[in-house]
Amino acid sequence: MILFLDFDGVLHPARAVMGQHGPELAGDGSLFMWAEPLAELLADHPHVRIVLSTSWARHLPFEQVRDFLPVPLRRRVVGSTWHRIQTDPEFSRGLQLSYWQDASRYQQVKRWVNVHRLRRWVAIDDDARGWDEPARLVQTDPETGLSAPAALSRLAELLRGQP
Repeated sequence: MILFLDFDGVLHPARAVMGQHGPELAGDGSLFMWAEPLAELLADHPHVRIVLSTSWARHLPFEQVRDFLPVPLRRRVVGSTWHRIQTDPEFSRGLQLSYWQDASRYQQVKRWVNVHRLRRWVAIDDDARGWDEPARLVQTDPETGLSAPAALSRLAELLRGQP
């Protein structure tokens, strides 16, 4: 199973900004403050792999984006939708880079799903605009992300294969 993972509004509040020395969180809290609950949940699902679907990938190299995650999550990362767009001509066949500049998160995820012929996948994101398959999306509140028990519960259901 593939888990498409956004960062902002999921693993920390949606107030991350690009600072002088890289990403930082504006206001209270810290970057990736809610990563641990995700790592704990995934510990019971060793088959789950992560594809990064965060906007951070548009601004930073893949390895750097991946390496912001705690080690238990980092080890599960197998790719990034945005980096795949840039590095794999097959992934973007017939689509100009300008298409991807405006593509919704769902369109980027769906392209990955189609190219890899995935049957089992879910996504965690705080932005549900454009999602044609809401049953596969765990939508988080941008201010509470995965600190919300309901979001973790919903993800656990999807990982167990229950709608």
